[in-house]
Parts: sequence; structure tokens; C-alpha cells
Amino acid sequence: MDFPDLVAREGFPPGTQVTTFAAPGGRVFRAAQPGRGFELLLTDEAVEMYGEGPTLALVLGRLREAAEAGLPPLEPGQTCVRQTFVGD
Repeated sequence: MDFPDLVAREGFPPGTQVTTFAAPGGRVFRAAQPGRGFELLLTDEAVEMYGEGPTLALVLGRLREAAEAGLPPLEPGQTCVRQTFVGD
């Protein structure tokens, strides 16, 4: 299943864009709305420990919850607030 399909199935609030990109040590997932944003870094270690499917479901669920609650505002020149999901 491709990423856009998974995002569509998660039921994000209207106007929320969800993207992903590679980062050192893992993959970043970003939920953004105009002037707002939140990121989760999913470490390679977490994927190895818990599996790709469960970790992706957890990350998308957390991003959806954050989007429903209201993403943190972005100030000019700032990046999104980021949390990291690591393996134990």
C-alpha cells in the first residue's frame, strides 16, 4: 500500500497535508496546516524493533491526533515541533 493511500485512510482533518522524508537515522513524518506543523522522527531502530506496519500506524495515528487537537503554530524562520519515536 502506498503512503498517500494510508494517509487518506487515517482520516486527517481537512486541509492537513502529511508528508514524509528521509533523515539521518530514520524517517520524518510531518503534518502541516497553514501556519502550523508537527513532525515525528521514526528511527530506524524503532522500525527494526517493532516492525514497519505497527510503527507506521502509530506515527500516522499520533499525527492525526495532533492535527485534530491543533498543530503547534510556526513562527517565521522556525521548523516544526518534533518528537522522536525510538526503540527501547
